[in-house]
Formats: sequence, C-alpha cells, structure tokens
Amino acid sequence: MTKQTQQDTSTGRLKFWRRSNLARGAAVLGVLAGVATGTWAVEETAKLASIGLRGIFPNAAPPELSAEEFARLDGNWAEWSKGAAEAVSQFYAKLESADAAGQREALGVLKSKLDVMQRAIDDPRYKSLLAPLTLLRSRLSQRVDFAEGALDTLELDPQKVRGAKLVENGKSVTASINDLKAYVSGIPNGQLWIPYVKADAVQKGLAADPASEATITTVREAKDRIAGRAGLSDATQKEFLSRAAFVNYEKALDDYLTAVTWQAPKPNDPELRTQLKALLDAADSYAVTRSSEDAGKARVAFTAIGKLAADGGDRLSAVLQRHIFNYNVRIVATEEFLNRLMSEARTEKGPVTDFVLGANVSGNQTTATRVTFDLRPSNRNARFDLTLNGTIQSNTVGVTSEATVYTQGNHTFVAKKEVTFDGLKFVTGPGTISVNPHNTTTGIATAMSGGLFGGIAQNIATQEVEARRGQAEAIAASRVRENVLPKFNAEVDKNFAEAGGRLEKEVFKGLKDTGLYPDAFVYQSTESTLNLDSRLMKDTELGADLPVTTAPTDRGATLLMHETAVNNAIDRMGLAGQTVTEPQLREKLEAFFSKALNKEVKLSPPPKVAKAEGDAKEEDEDKGPGIIVFAAADPIRVQFENGELTLVIRAGFKQEGKDDIPTREITVPITFEIKDNKILVTRGAVRVVAAGGEGGGIAINGVVRKKIQSALPDREVDAKVEIKGPKATAVTNVSAIKLIDGWIHISVN
Repeated sequence: MTKQTQQDTSTGRLKFWRRSNLARGAAVLGVLAGVATGTWAVEETAKLASIGLRGIFPNAAPPELSAEEFARLDGNWAEWSKGAAEAVSQFYAKLESADAAGQREALGVLKSKLDVMQRAIDDPRYKSLLAPLTLLRSRLSQRVDFAEGALDTLELDPQKVRGAKLVENGKSVTASINDLKAYVSGIPNGQLWIPYVKADAVQKGLAADPASEATITTVREAKDRIAGRAGLSDATQKEFLSRAAFVNYEKALDDYLTAVTWQAPKPNDPELRTQLKALLDAADSYAVTRSSEDAGKARVAFTAIGKLAADGGDRLSAVLQRHIFNYNVRIVATEEFLNRLMSEARTEKGPVTDFVLGANVSGNQTTATRVTFDLRPSNRNARFDLTLNGTIQSNTVGVTSEATVYTQGNHTFVAKKEVTFDGLKFVTGPGTISVNPHNTTTGIATAMSGGLFGGIAQNIATQEVEARRGQAEAIAASRVRENVLPKFNAEVDKNFAEAGGRLEKEVFKGLKDTGLYPDAFVYQSTESTLNLDSRLMKDTELGADLPVTTAPTDRGATLLMHETAVNNAIDRMGLAGQTVTEPQLREKLEAFFSKALNKEVKLSPPPKVAKAEGDAKEEDEDKGPGIIVFAAADPIRVQFENGELTLVIRAGFKQEGKDDIPTREITVPITFEIKDNKILVTRGAVRVVAAGGEGGGIAINGVVRKKIQSALPDREVDAKVEIKGPKATAVTNVSAIKLIDGWIHISVN
C-alpha cells in the first residue's frame, strides 16, 4: 500500500469516525436534552406540587372572614372567635411560605373550628347566635372544602386514577356477565355461548387483577369474539349474538378498554392551576354580586377543570355539589300536615239483603270510613300507605222456618294500599285488608214463643245461634273483604292515575313552558316527614349551599328557598333590557305567573298612601318617572341574609319632559315579622347609587328613591294560608319566617 493510499485510507477512516462521532454526539445530545427536559418537567411538576394553593387562593383572608366578622360572636364567644379569626388569617398567610403539607396542617386547624361552630349551631343554648354562626360557618366551610378539593386534585396520582377506573369498569363488566349468564340460562344450549365470548375467563381475570396485562388481553379477545358476529355465516347465530344481553356485555368491555387506553393529563398542570384560581375567584365574587356573569365564569372554569384534572374533576365536583350546585328549593312536610290535605271521611247508609247459614237476612247498615296518609321510609321516592279505617254498624233480622234472630253488628276493618311517587308518576301496590267482626244477638223469636214450651225453644235457638256465632262472624268478615277491598283498590288506582295526568297537565307543563321546571329533584320520606329537594339551575347558573337544618313543627310544613332559585327564576321572566311602564310590568308578571301556575294570577298595585289636603304637589313628585329601563344583565336580584331580604334593582328611568335617568343600582332591605296573625312587611332605608359608572347625582338619586319608596311601602298581610290538596283544603297560618345564609325559611303550623 502506497503512502498516498495509506493517507487516503487514513483520511477516509478519519472522516468516517468524524461522521460517526457527529452522529453519536447528536444522539448523546438528544438523550441529554431529553433527560434534561424530562428532569426539568419533573422538577417543575414537583415545584408546582410543593407550593400547593399558592397563587390559587389569595394571600389574605376575604372581608367575609375578617376579624370584624368573627367579632360578631361576642360575649362568652369573644376569646374563641378571636382565635378562630387568627387561624383563618394564618392559613392565608401560610400560602406564601408553607408547602402543601403545611397548608393541609393549617386546614386541619380550621376544620376543628368548623366542628365547634356546627356543634353550637345544633345546640339550642346558642340560638341567639344562630345567624352569625351559620353565616360564618358557611363561608369558612366552602373555602376549606374547596382548598382540600383543589389540593387533592393537584396531587392526584394518574396511575391510581387509572387503576380505580379499571376497577370500576371491571365491576360493570362483571355485572354484565352475570346478566348475560342469567339470560342464557333460560335458553336451550344457551350456556354454550359463555365460553365462546370468554365470559368466564374475563370474570376470572377481573377478579384476580383488573389492571394486569393478562386480563387486558383476555378482555380484548372477548371483545373481538362478539364484534366478529358480523362475519358469521349463520344468520341465527348472528341474530342471537346481537341480543341485548350480548350488546350490554360488549359495551361494558368497550368501556373497560377505553379506561385501559386512557391517557392521564399532566399532574399539576399550570393551566389546571389557572382554572382552579378562576373558579375560586368567580365563586367568591358571585357570593357578593349574585351576578350571572360570575356564575357563568365559575361554570366555564369548572368545565375546563374537568378536561385538565386526572379524575375529570370528580373530586372538586363533590365540593361544588355541596356548596354551589346543591338543591335550592326544599320542602319538609309532616305526616299530620299531609293528612289535613289527603284525609277524607265518608258515611254511607244502605239496606242489607243476604242469605247466611240458611237464614234470609235483611236490615240496614251504616258504614263510616276515613282515609289517612301513613308515611313509610324511603331514600329514593315518596312512599306512603293510604289507610282506610272503617266501621260497619248494622241492625238485621235473620229468618228461618224455626226462628227469627235479631242481630246488631259492629265490624271494624283496616285496608292499606302502598303508593310511591318519584316526582313524575304514582305507582300503586296491591291492597290488603284485615277485618274484626263482632255480632251481638239482641233477640230471638221462635214459633213456640209465648207458648208452654216457648222457653225451651228459646234456649235451643239461643244455643244454636251461639254455636254458629264463629261461623257467622267469619262470613261477615268475608262479606266485608269482598265488598270493601276491590272497591278500595279500584278507587285508589283510578284516583292516582288521574292525579298523575293532572300533574303533567296542570303543574308540570306550565313550569316547563316558563323554564321553572327543576333540572334535578328527589323525593324522600321517613316515618314522620315527606321531603322534596329540587334545583332550578341551567348550565350557566349556580345553585345553593346546604341549609341550616330546620325541622318543621309537629303539625306543619316548612319551605326553604335559596336566593339562587329566586334569581334564576327572575332571569326566566325576560326583564333584562326591557323598557316598560309600571302597568306593563305588572301585566308581564301576571302573564308569566299565570302561564307557570296554569291559572289566572292578578297582582295588586301598591296601596296608595294617604296624603294630607294641600299635598297635591308632593303627590305629583312622588309619582316620579313612569317608564323603567331594566339593565341588560341582572335587572333584579335578591339576597337573603342577616334576617333581611335585600332587593337589588338595576334600572334606569324615562321621565316625561325631563332627561332620562341613567342606570341606577337600587338596594331595598325588607324585613318580615309575624304579629297577631299578620305578616308585617317593613321596608328599610332605600339606597340608590349610579351603576357601572353612569352619570347622575344626589338629586337624581333622590327622585329614584322616592319612586321606590312609593312603589314598595310597608305592608300588612294576613298570615292565614289556604293550601288546597286533592281531598281537602288545609287552612293554616305562617308561623315563622327566617332569612339566613342565603335561605328563606317559611313555616306553617
């Protein structure tokens, strides 16, 4: 080899190694970059996880949880309330310095404070502090629960979430297999299809380890077997594998396999943190403003969290379901109250014509019955027995060729029929009856009565009657069952079938047409109360928090309505952006309520306030602007808090011959007091300010204030209420009105 050749070879080798080294270098750099990026990502995730709620929660307590608010708990509570306020302040301060573990420790302290407050709320000795205790506990509880839910969401382990999904879906697959086996067991040779679709193998694998590769492989094979039915040449087999039990099994397998391929979002994703903050900010703002804008922002943020959180937002959803998505209308009615609406008494008289034990029986009878309402426990629907208590009193004469027997009957019976109601339809069960017959012989006459052997014949007849008493009473009981039970069954079935139809036509239709039909509801019953919980909320709105537990009186009922139910209902009225006169507004409201309630509703104009003679000029001024221009959003809002209903109106006004009044925010506090069977409705000081920076000064605000004072004078309303039921009208009185923590409680006795 020449020197040149050696040099060329050496050069070629050098070039080769340079290229190889370059490639290797690039590969190494790529690996290093990947490691560096992965390490950075892990470190960034760990860093975000370590700061917990920092940047999501504010670093200072909100005004609603300030020391001044806690100071409302004075007297013997002064020292405790001071410590509670400090604990709240320390929690928010720690967000800047403590890691997630330290934040959880601070939350533990706050939870102990909540426990003390709840025990005090449940204790009648602290009744005078119920309002501030309830309000503070509600505000603190919402933030503590949200903080824990947010931390749990941020710290979710995706692998554990995936494992939980597989377990849950595995249970569904197992349930579908059990249904499938039950189905094929009734079909000749049906069991032969169980091995074909690998049902036993799948069930065994899921029982051993739902997340193992072997189980996943078996599930995929089972899915392929069923999905392969399309390729079967036998049309009968293809049709059989397409039946509901196999289709449900296939769907359960599909859901399981979807969980297998589920890709977890990045833990502690920055965007997730952004949306958690947006949700908290919107919820906090809504608690102050009650604005539809803040409600919408909260819903948008929660939807985004569902896409970003490893659990789809489930952990946080549980918090929101408790605090801002809860039922906002609740009714608790006692059994005694329901009986005033449902019970019915009847008295019927008629002749008796029968043939019993060889005797022709005739006479008359009086049947007195009363239907009562007997509640039964149920967590899923309203469950009750309609109970028919009856007494049959009869006077009869039984005639045979040997004797005439005079009998007085006094038979009692109890018939029962179970009825359930799920909020949509009534379902009746079969009736039962028990009878307690009782006959008293009041006289016996024989053909020999009055003769020489009359006494002997009388004794023989008496003994015969007594010997047959048991048989006669059994026949009497049978007659009662035959006459009462079929009629009772038929009448109850008919009445409740008609009641279901009337509900849909007379109640539900109007609510649906006006948007007032609840989006969620549940009926429940106990031995003594019937409970209805419902929610009026669209996907852009919010619902309620849990109310303070308030049991009705032993004889009455209580309506609990959250301010969100009222505000959401107001939004259905279409007042936003409307320009109307007072009569037009009244007509609009009358039309809305008439449609909703499926009956004519007339609203009374405000009562005129008597004026002294010579006050014509002042009266003209009090008339004020006659045309209302409602704001484009949230024209009317209510708040229930601290014993007051606060009415907030956002509207401008048009004045004849004068400049228009820009949008004002008008706040009207209203209190309720029950005195001498009257409800005293008292308006507090009206506050008027410019809304949204719109113009106008003190003089304009004064004009508006006078207008509102004239439209909303103090009133005195009769506390008597007539509530119509299907069988009766209950006349009752409003016994209590409480406004606390966003809820109005109205009790009737």
